[in-house]
Amino acid sequence: MIPLIALCLTAPLEFGLQPLPEDSPYRDEGFTKYIEVIAQNGKPIPIIAQKGVRDIAVARCRNLLKFYLTNVVGTKFGNDKSAVANAMANNHAMLMMPEGAHREGQEPHIHAQPQYEYETPVDGSRWYIRNDWDHRDAAFEEIFHLVHDTGIGTDFPGALPEYQKLLKAEAIRSLKDGRWGIAVDPHVKEWIEELRQENSLAQEYIASVIDSYYGLWAAFDENPGGMWGIYIAKTRDELKEKDPAGFALLESFLPPMMVGYESLIDPNFHGTFSLQFDTELPYTHKSQYYVDATLTGKHNSNLLGNDADNTFKGNRGNNTIDGGKGNDTVQFQGKEEEYEITGNIIKDTLKGRDGTDTIISIEEVTFAKD
Repeated sequence: MIPLIALCLTAPLEFGLQPLPEDSPYRDEGFTKYIEVIAQNGKPIPIIAQKGVRDIAVARCRNLLKFYLTNVVGTKFGNDKSAVANAMANNHAMLMMPEGAHREGQEPHIHAQPQYEYETPVDGSRWYIRNDWDHRDAAFEEIFHLVHDTGIGTDFPGALPEYQKLLKAEAIRSLKDGRWGIAVDPHVKEWIEELRQENSLAQEYIASVIDSYYGLWAAFDENPGGMWGIYIAKTRDELKEKDPAGFALLESFLPPMMVGYESLIDPNFHGTFSLQFDTELPYTHKSQYYVDATLTGKHNSNLLGNDADNTFKGNRGNNTIDGGKGNDTVQFQGKEEEYEITGNIIKDTLKGRDGTDTIISIEEVTFAKD
């Protein structure tokens, strides 16, 4: 893989993205910007994107990658993920985000894990809120494939060969006993055979477990189960009942709540984005597992927390931020003396920054340091 050229003097884009240098070889394939996660060994794990992919979508994928690489204290394989991140960087792991949808035979000629724009619904976007299956969320799956292949280790030397051995063995057992690879259409058997030939059974099996565990298929009613019906479980409760082995393998590496993931709410979102599960709001099958959320843009939108220790940030509009239960924090961009505080109302005196926010059930408020 050709490395990114580190020096870039152009002004940064939104959400920490940088423009690719003009002489970057990836520009020949239409890629114009990038963002990185830095492993503990100091080496980057880059995400590159084509021009039309929204900056916030790229940042969302960066945040998902950070989530997968966040330590989960007390777990067998996730207690310290520094070796996984280091292996990814050493193996030149990279995510590429092309515009539009995947078209067979038209993939960019770059050695990187693909995550297409049309399968990257930003939290709070219309695709996300409506659980739009024409734009299903493949980011959890594809980014974990990157972590799995280059960090845990499949075709590349990874940091967790024991975990990979267990995942592969369980994938094979799940095919035999009908938990996964369910033939909902004639193409499934062909797909499974392709995976077998590619030595990719473990990657696809655990990706199905992950998607159902974090609520991505709970609102899907066209078939029983998750991943279009290919996997036996649709929700976390079903997963625990119907695939306890997969449930245990997932929880040996990943946490129940998405600690380490900052949810960036689409700037076009209106209303209250909820982290509490509500049967009237099907998207909360997913957002109930979030811990941290940030409103973007300038609409007068609101946040409602769950039982976790949430950390929230408002946007440029006027927001009501209700932490719900837990020990919750709201972060403001400016110094404390730059705000007028009257009871639970905090007004930013600098126009176009934090607006006027009403805070409810918030245990801590933080401001920028000098």
